[in-house]
Amino acid sequence: MDKNISKKYAKEVKQISNMGYSNISLKEIEPNLNTDFHTHDFDAYACVVKGKFILHDNNKEHILNPGDFLAVNANQLHSEKTSSLGATILLGKRYKN
Repeated sequence: MDKNISKKYAKEVKQISNMGYSNISLKEIEPNLNTDFHTHDFDAYACVVKGKFILHDNNKEHILNPGDFLAVNANQLHSEKTSSLGATILLGKRYKN
């Protein structure tokens, strides 16, 4: 992980790490993103640091603003959206063996 990320977002990185996630990265997400429903092969734990990130799963909408965290399990069907401002998230991944 980039030293600047761990310095600038020390509290958030610590929380993600404490939840058992590694491979923490800062991800810039484009404005007006609207993905189809999909899955990932890893558990994800995200913290929004800028903008608004919207995740749909199991017929529920999660609206995340700066400081909000959300976990998504591997193989969990979901879609992702952003507003016209896009979003920046810290993303931790956990792979199952």
